[in-house]
Amino acid sequence: MDNYKVLSALGSGTWGVVHEAEQKGTNRRVAIKKIKSERPEEGVNFTAIREIKLLREFNHPNIIELIDVFITPDLAVCLVMEVAVTDLEKILNNIAISISLADIKQHLWSLLNAISACHDRWILHRDLKPDNMLFLKDGTMKLADFGLARMYGTPKTRLSPQAITLWYKPPELLLGSYEYSSAADIWSVGCIFAELLLRRPFLQGKNSDISQLDTIFTVFGTPTDVNWPDHKTLPLCHRGLTWDDVPAIPFDEIFTAAPKDAISLLRSLLTLDPNMRFTARQALDHPYFTSDPPPTPKEKLVLEA
Repeated sequence: MDNYKVLSALGSGTWGVVHEAEQKGTNRRVAIKKIKSERPEEGVNFTAIREIKLLREFNHPNIIELIDVFITPDLAVCLVMEVAVTDLEKILNNIAISISLADIKQHLWSLLNAISACHDRWILHRDLKPDNMLFLKDGTMKLADFGLARMYGTPKTRLSPQAITLWYKPPELLLGSYEYSSAADIWSVGCIFAELLLRRPFLQGKNSDISQLDTIFTVFGTPTDVNWPDHKTLPLCHRGLTWDDVPAIPFDEIFTAAPKDAISLLRSLLTLDPNMRFTARQALDHPYFTSDPPPTPKEKLVLEA
């Protein structure tokens, strides 16, 4: 900490606190994320070590830069990163900020580029949501918070279904899957895209996985052997959990102001069957991104009002 002058607190959570600071010698403004040791007698926080290891995989314009790392005397791990001025959740909640269709295209393009870089390195983020999409002063979106991220792709990799914030959590995890893929992140991307189009969270369950599944199936219809052939093999279905048959609601009736190409892309991101979801690269190649209007240049995005 001797190399930094702490200026103010930016936020806090169960893991620790984030401060804005100034790097001595360069006067660069940074964010210092201090992750407390869960059990100091056992050494530094393993989650922090994993996050450091994964962030060092990247040098990408849309992924937060890890500038420095140090450990405090009480064995807290401090991650020094770029400092942001806001995040997408704050932008969405600020009714004084107008979000155009061109702005939405820029936000989604940036997110998909970040996730494509993750998946190219066999990394699942596992916590995509608007408040983990940070913005620098120049409008650059930076994907942050890799505390839940994991490597995947090796045969029979078992991952906990207890990941991803509820409203952005895909149905395969809600049904207890321990073997899932990059498609889990893509569902979260689709939920964020839908939230940008609606200006509110799309699938708002009520504090439980079952409630979230009810919310999803109300929109997408009940899983069947046609729309999701493998769903019966998942733990909750295997134990006999069932739902009443309900039909899907057409997206055109929900996203009434969205262009047809946006709805087409959204359908390809949000499908019950994870095997049928687009990859990040397929999504970036969708005609949505080359049709009018073009994405707003990042430096012209309105971040605060």
